[in-house]
Amino acid sequence: MNNLHIFNCSNELALASNMRKYIPPKNILSMEHDLALLPMWWANEYDVVMTNDEELLINADELIKSCGKTLFFTTPKENYNELCKRIGREYKPSPWGWSRAIAEKFRRFGVPENLLPTDATLNKIRELSSKRYATIYIKEFLDKAKRDGIGCHFVGEQMRFETTLEIPELHERTIFKSPWSSSGRGVFAGDSLFLPSIREKLVGFIKRQGGFVADRYYEKSLDFALEFKIGENREISFCGYSVFLAADNGYYGSNIVASQDTLHNTILATGIDDDILQWVIDEHKTLLKKHFADDYTGFIGIDLLITNEDGRIKIHPCIEINMRMNLGIAAIEIYKQKGDCNTLLTPNREKGFIASINNHRLVIEMKNSI
Repeated sequence: MNNLHIFNCSNELALASNMRKYIPPKNILSMEHDLALLPMWWANEYDVVMTNDEELLINADELIKSCGKTLFFTTPKENYNELCKRIGREYKPSPWGWSRAIAEKFRRFGVPENLLPTDATLNKIRELSSKRYATIYIKEFLDKAKRDGIGCHFVGEQMRFETTLEIPELHERTIFKSPWSSSGRGVFAGDSLFLPSIREKLVGFIKRQGGFVADRYYEKSLDFALEFKIGENREISFCGYSVFLAADNGYYGSNIVASQDTLHNTILATGIDDDILQWVIDEHKTLLKKHFADDYTGFIGIDLLITNEDGRIKIHPCIEINMRMNLGIAAIEIYKQKGDCNTLLTPNREKGFIASINNHRLVIEMKNSI
């Protein structure tokens, strides 16, 4: 069965709200609107991409043709049965990420209930997507690393999930994260837990999302991710590496668009041992199957970093888990189709968001005017 794609990049915010009729902030709504055609780069032949605005398709013929695939498009004005009848195929929903809100949107479109996750499954996805759960996963990973006798290659400090501010100061510099956040939103660095400005932000995290994650700040030499896919048969496949640029406070910048050999060599150029890197991949496959495969099918990304501490190269094996489609997978798929040449990936506009490959990077930027 082919896929019906929606670019709902507000997924983490929707998970935090846990509402069926969640409305994202205005700037995120604009991003979802302007970049609605982005899924055509990871869509398969004969897939459908949904947009809320038919005008996005005007003058987009050349861009769509450049994907090299036969794709179809729809809007909420058309219902699921009309879509399937028009094309002569049935489609399963394939959003950027799953939440109650996106399931409800598919439901209003007329997607049959048997093609949607149950409420129990959506609740489990929400739990597994939280950074609270990531702390459990990371602890098990690091404990196993020590048992295998290679713990010295790993950064041993572990993330902690806190529900009150009655905790000792963790480090001289700490990264704080809300349980559901992405691309650096809901993430900030602080030098002291006891500064009023930091306490105010953390109280907000506790009130809105029930707590926060505290992780030590790392002097990093490289951010990268391991991209996986969980199949319907519970099998875990490794999709490839992604290398990305992020600010010190965690804000996402861009993904490198390059061959897998180039990305692999970029990681090894930090001085990390290839055997250790492969061991990390294999252990993630084992733990992903244990923790996620019973409740989720689809892409899942593990963010890592390389750090040089006291002259020793170390790998932090799991900074974050992204239980959804992500721009690392997008960069992998775009390279297969376009290489790393400079090109637009979404319709150009005088004002609003666009995605493009620019100087070997997958970049999302907001244009004010031209």
